[in-house]
Amino acid sequence: MRPLILSLLLLFPVGPALAGQCASIVPSVCERPIDDAPARKILRVKPTVTPFIVGDRFPVETRSLLMDPARYDLAPSDGSWRYYAMAGVVYRVETASGLVLEVIRTRRTSHLR
Repeated sequence: MRPLILSLLLLFPVGPALAGQCASIVPSVCERPIDDAPARKILRVKPTVTPFIVGDRFPVETRSLLMDPARYDLAPSDGSWRYYAMAGVVYRVETASGLVLEVIRTRRTSHLR
């Protein structure tokens, strides 16, 4: 039995160099060295920035009018301004000039695109 163990140790040397790389004396356990371990993943969330702020010209020609403001707990339009939705944000836009009067961001409007 001793010659078999001795021959296995000579064929598959397990020394401090190998043990230091993977922190195990069993070579089959070592899939990769500790230095190659994957880094911890960090989730980075970009802050949301509205594309338009109060006073900007809103592109009413390319956006859809919000037809039922009461559905989203918004005040009804009086005709001088209208609501438009874009990227989860509702904009109250002046009808004549197309300028943004108010930026509305609520939970009820967050799904609008």
